[in-house]
Amino acid sequence: MNNSQEVQRALTLIRSVPLTPPEHKLLSCFVRDAVDPKAAALYVLQQASQGDTKDIEFELRHILTEWKQLVKRFTLPTKISTNTKLLVSIRDDNCCCITKQSREWWDVLGWTRTGPIRLVPDEVIAGLDDAAHASLRELLAAFLTEGHLRRLIRSLDLPSDDINQLKNTLTLQESVATLFINGQIKVEPERVADESADDSMETKGLYELTMVMPRPFPVLKSKKGRRLYANDNLIISTTDAKTMPLPDSFLLALRARFCNSLRCLQIEDEMQLGWPENTLRHKFQRICRRMIEPAVPLLRHSWLYLPRSFRILTYRLLLNVGVRIYGKQLAWVQRVPFGLYIKHGRGNIVSKGEAPALRLIEQYADIPAPKVIDVLTVENYTYLVMTRLPGVPLLEGLPRMSYPERTQLALDLRNCFSQFRRIPNPNSTAICNANGGPVFDYRLPVSSKTAGPFQSEEEFNRFLITQPRLKSAIHDRSHKIYFSHADLSPTNILVSAGKLSGLVDFACAGFYPEYWEYTKGVNGHFGPDTSFIDLLFETFEGSYEEELKAEQKLWEFVTPW
Repeated sequence: MNNSQEVQRALTLIRSVPLTPPEHKLLSCFVRDAVDPKAAALYVLQQASQGDTKDIEFELRHILTEWKQLVKRFTLPTKISTNTKLLVSIRDDNCCCITKQSREWWDVLGWTRTGPIRLVPDEVIAGLDDAAHASLRELLAAFLTEGHLRRLIRSLDLPSDDINQLKNTLTLQESVATLFINGQIKVEPERVADESADDSMETKGLYELTMVMPRPFPVLKSKKGRRLYANDNLIISTTDAKTMPLPDSFLLALRARFCNSLRCLQIEDEMQLGWPENTLRHKFQRICRRMIEPAVPLLRHSWLYLPRSFRILTYRLLLNVGVRIYGKQLAWVQRVPFGLYIKHGRGNIVSKGEAPALRLIEQYADIPAPKVIDVLTVENYTYLVMTRLPGVPLLEGLPRMSYPERTQLALDLRNCFSQFRRIPNPNSTAICNANGGPVFDYRLPVSSKTAGPFQSEEEFNRFLITQPRLKSAIHDRSHKIYFSHADLSPTNILVSAGKLSGLVDFACAGFYPEYWEYTKGVNGHFGPDTSFIDLLFETFEGSYEEELKAEQKLWEFVTPW
């Protein structure tokens, strides 16, 4: 249904209107997250066709304004009776339904206290029967369908006794409640009971926790200290389903449909506040960083004179300290003090080509990339120590970037790749890592993800094409071989204050055919949000589309990771 012709037409029409990125996403969510996306799309198309072409923007902006009004109603506070608060506290054992944590005994200031939160505030349907709000009702009916809207009205219009209120209430910690209200997390029931079915007598319900994009995802921990992740299962139970029923699965599922839109509103508010990197503290940090950077080569040179055993001991100590201060992000990558990162692990966990690649960049290019401090291997265990770059992954920053900022980012990336292409290949083989050895790439059709080196593009193509029928005409075309990052994902591009601040993770870097940077960047990025793909298209100015089609044909038979 999401891929119907009407849905695609509506989404294309939305993209054609000059809005901000969050507004485009917000209107797209109205279509994609609807109970019946085709019906929501037809509503958008019908409203847009009421006037001439000049009125399309006006009509869509009108839909956007009203949709914002409806979505914001989910954030309005609702008064909950004292008796309901008592009953929901007893039902949920005074614990947060998501983390299962209760208020800590030492918390005299109430930082960890729990409280009741409405799933769907009564204000969502307030005034919808008035003539003045007829368009709001029509919009909500288009999103929910008329049947679901009527069921919602019946659910919220029930007598305000404690049992009915309990069905629309959860116990959450204050910090978790903020995430829930803003749409950063959603709780979806395993199944939604029909209105005719009586699920009010169930004593246990199974639910799924979902983190709503974009990142950063909130860090939630269970009562036992385990971190909660997206798609984790939750159980909510009651000891007496008759007097203390579980939350209504219909209301939970309905709220979940609004979470993406709620998140868009939050991002829109954050954009209006401006980038946090523009604060005085961040500006001071940038000044300090610029003062220290010129001294890095001298400090590195001096450090490498110290005994090897002492350096290894220092790196192990820094890893332990880094885990305590910054937490453990990945098993093989750790942020440590003094503005450093350490990649470490046995065997080939640390790519043999990464350090040589970073040294080539430092020697021949002027782009923001980590500088290698040291590489040591002891008993088949490697430590790669490098400088840390400022900023956040593009995966977190891109949704908050305006279209002019995205255009500038594409230009900055294009400049980086232009400099990459001027880096000479010091090796005798054509397609290889920076050291002349085998290339390491998740795209390669072998379990080790390592192959080569290859003497020519033709030899490389013979390796990639696992079946003769997968060969395309483009594979007979000769391409230039350039130095490439080869893992251009939104987690490996850093931005600060909406600007490029660094490229990281050069584990796959080496010399590849000129199209590889683009096709590998597209590799693995699917789904409705095409922001990153659009950025890559603009960066490479629409080149290599034929090569991309040929690669996608190969991906159908060999997974791209």
